[in-house]
Amino acid sequence: MNLINKQRESRFRLGELFLETGIVDLSAVSEGLSIARRTSFPIGRVLVMTGWLNDHDINCALEVQTLLREGTIDKSLAKDLLRFAHLNKVDINEAFRLNGLTRTGDNPASRLGKLMLAAGVATEEILVRANRESKRLDLTLGSALVMLRVITPKTLDGALNLQIMLRDRKLTFPEAISFLKEMHERQVSLREVMGDHGKFLRANKMMPRLGEFLVSADIVNANHVLIACEIGTEEDNNIGRVLMDRGHINEGTLTTALKLQEMIVNRVISYRRAVKLMRLSRELNAPIEQILEESVTLDHVFALLRRAGIVPERLVRDVACEIIDFEDTVAEAMLARGYINPVHARMGLACLERIHRGQITETKAAFVLHHCSTHTGRELEMFGRVNWKELCSVEVHQDLLRQ
Repeated sequence: MNLINKQRESRFRLGELFLETGIVDLSAVSEGLSIARRTSFPIGRVLVMTGWLNDHDINCALEVQTLLREGTIDKSLAKDLLRFAHLNKVDINEAFRLNGLTRTGDNPASRLGKLMLAAGVATEEILVRANRESKRLDLTLGSALVMLRVITPKTLDGALNLQIMLRDRKLTFPEAISFLKEMHERQVSLREVMGDHGKFLRANKMMPRLGEFLVSADIVNANHVLIACEIGTEEDNNIGRVLMDRGHINEGTLTTALKLQEMIVNRVISYRRAVKLMRLSRELNAPIEQILEESVTLDHVFALLRRAGIVPERLVRDVACEIIDFEDTVAEAMLARGYINPVHARMGLACLERIHRGQITETKAAFVLHHCSTHTGRELEMFGRVNWKELCSVEVHQDLLRQ
């Protein structure tokens, strides 16, 4: 047993710990060992005397060394704790707490749990209970903490956003701890806390988050997104895949959402219009390409009806002014408000098909539509009587539409 202890002690020398954590370099350790041999001073004291370390570093290293020799922690964790204590000027107890760790080794498995523990939002006992409830009820840890009324949904949302910012290196772990603690104590949102500290959580309108976009389109609810966000941050998986794995969306919905997200980024469409198209795609169970193609077709039919004088220009201008943030095209807005007669739209679509086949010109199509629309209630009957072959040989001028 004494031999084992000696071997263990020889593996965890202070000089090696400082060297492997990067706190001092090889030349400093070599010089320190040389001086230590000549003076019989401990290596740690020599490194302090030569200015490489201070008493705080030595005390932290001695505590870590003791934990290593007791087998409480492994060498990897020892180096992480010593490095953290050195950089942040805290003792080892604080290093444990700020990293969401415990001395007992019964540490939270999830990143969210570590953040909650580090911020003092939840104790070890509460996390154990929340983990037990999450397994029993098939919940995420965050949902269990909300259910137990340890935190509010607002605090959970903020904590998950902090994890995303940590992942993207937009803030440090100590900052995340400080913000979460303040959110919990004041019962306010992350946006408010960050704003008070001169940091602003700006929503990127040009790159909307997938989860928020799907909620806006009524594809999933906010709770689904919150759970998927928590799972995604724990598993380093994207939220779309998590939502799909949990059965909230299918592959087609995810593909459509990603395409619309890209169109928003490229400024092809506005956010509001993308939301509307997303809903249409889901309701009609059609790919976004088909929805966009039909939208273009409606625009062409509407243009024919305008040319035929069926739709008053003043009404068109009034409706156009009512459209918010390009949510609809003018044609879609006119149709939605009932200003386009479905019968006229049907005739316009039939004319458009003939134009595409090269059978008639736009002017002749507009003439036919204008003529049929003057027979209220009998439009389709008149449209069915049109002699298209004879029309091809007839000269039609735009002026006839004004008569």
